[in-house]
Amino acid sequence: MTINAQVTALDGPLAALRESEIRLLNEMATTLTDVGEQAQEDRQRLLEIAQDLRAAFFLVVVIGEFNAGKSSFINALLGEELLPMGITPTTEAIELIRYGEIPTRTPQLRESGIREWTHPNTGAPGVAIVDTPGTGSVFQKHEHTAKSFLHRSDLVIFVISAKRAFAETERLYLELAKNYGKKIILVMNQIDLLKPNEQQEVRRFVESQVFELLGIQPLLFMVSAKEALAARRQRDGAESGAESGIGGVEAVRAHLRGVFSEISPAKQKLLTQLDTAERIIGKHAELVKSNADHVAADTGKVRDVQSEFQRQAQGLNEQLRSTRDEIDKVLEGIRERGMVFIDSQLSIRRIGRTLNKEAMQQEFQSVVIGRALRDVNEATGDYVNAVIDHSRLYWRGVIDRLNQLKDVLEQEIGGLDAGVYAEQRESLQEAIRIAENELKTYSKGDVLDDLRSNFQSNMTGFTVTSLVAAGGLIFLALEAITRGPLIAGAVGTIFPPVAIAASAVSGIFAWRYVRNSVSKNKNEFNARVDQLLAKYHTALDELVQKERARLTQYGNQVLTPIFSRLDVLAQRYANQQATFRAHQQQIEALRTGVQESK
Repeated sequence: MTINAQVTALDGPLAALRESEIRLLNEMATTLTDVGEQAQEDRQRLLEIAQDLRAAFFLVVVIGEFNAGKSSFINALLGEELLPMGITPTTEAIELIRYGEIPTRTPQLRESGIREWTHPNTGAPGVAIVDTPGTGSVFQKHEHTAKSFLHRSDLVIFVISAKRAFAETERLYLELAKNYGKKIILVMNQIDLLKPNEQQEVRRFVESQVFELLGIQPLLFMVSAKEALAARRQRDGAESGAESGIGGVEAVRAHLRGVFSEISPAKQKLLTQLDTAERIIGKHAELVKSNADHVAADTGKVRDVQSEFQRQAQGLNEQLRSTRDEIDKVLEGIRERGMVFIDSQLSIRRIGRTLNKEAMQQEFQSVVIGRALRDVNEATGDYVNAVIDHSRLYWRGVIDRLNQLKDVLEQEIGGLDAGVYAEQRESLQEAIRIAENELKTYSKGDVLDDLRSNFQSNMTGFTVTSLVAAGGLIFLALEAITRGPLIAGAVGTIFPPVAIAASAVSGIFAWRYVRNSVSKNKNEFNARVDQLLAKYHTALDELVQKERARLTQYGNQVLTPIFSRLDVLAQRYANQQATFRAHQQQIEALRTGVQESK
């Protein structure tokens, strides 16, 4: 609601300060445009008080319930019955009485619905008294109109009826005025309806209630506007102060004169609206800080989810090391038993004996291999199961954390920019959906079957063929050792003269051949076991890499966009905080300028 009127003339520094303040108020209103819908009411307030500054009238806004006698009190303050008075709310208009040397007894109705009057007894040049529609009235619009003027006021006079002292609506309006940072005085009207002892009792009650509920101690004046007006009528034509304080209104006039003489109304106007602007900006600075804190907390929660990836990967690494150590132990056992087997089979004592390949192969299988392959399969099976169980728990944890973050977001959304957070909420829902789908693949056993089949297809055939081949190499070596000495013996039989020499040569030949065969077979066997170890390590690593790839894909697909949006929000709030700090510094500089101006 705009107050249309001529601009009060200001000279020198105050005129320049007023223009600077108007510019700042408009800049702050623009800043609040970027904050969101929740700031639009305050943005309008800043624009309205900027407009009020152009008129530069010091607004004394009178608030109270509809039948508390506000109009009667204002008439008593003016010293004549200027405003209409009644026991019921008769209009929704704002009555605005500006200072003027010549009173106007017929108001001018503005397009905004304000009825404007002029009168010389508003308190001082540049002072306007505003009579608002009563709070708690039968007209719903009355309360909205009254509230709309609270933030524009420079001084609030709260009129309370002595017969209904401190009703709930009065408490709420006083609290609103206090939160706006307004200067407040209380006027208890209609004290003529109370006995003297009742007046003091009601006074103490109101003062204690205001302090206990609101923590403030405003001045409280006890008046009877009815008696003051009656005294004025009896002294028709006398000076307004001639009633010698009858009705208590003169005490209010004296207080206002003191207020206006201490600091000029124009100067007070500039300072009061700076206080209002500071409170508005301070409130939204706190809200933006709260939003920034929420974003930081949300980022922390998403980083908690991200850290789950790291913990999951660490868990996989630890399980991998354990399984690898177990498999290494089993395969190293095969190596050790194989070395013993080679030493026992490839010896001089075996020369000349008849070889049974099947029996030797069974002995190799029993002594060297034993249950090693079963142990390896069990270890790898346990590892695959552990990976699945670990991942299942992991995805449940991710879902829980994301749901917690979504719940927090839903709780916070009322105080945040809903439009900005819409994409964030949507991203979280998508992240939860993907995580739930991942969990289903583990729960249904799809991933288990996939990992198990991939691992076994890579290993089983290679393991069996490698160890069987190692046994075959040993058998071939035994067969060659057996045949070598037999040939040497045949030569000694055919040529008796060289029998002794042949026997010696055969022994040397056999010893060297056995030694070379042992060394060669051990090298071959070691190479086979090393191949097995490398193959198992590779298969286990591939299994882990596959799981990590799933996690990485999830992180890139879901968490990275969330981080990106959170970073945008964090930067936005950081910029807003910087702008609010700049406005607060500008307010302080202007306040200093106004206070020091002459």
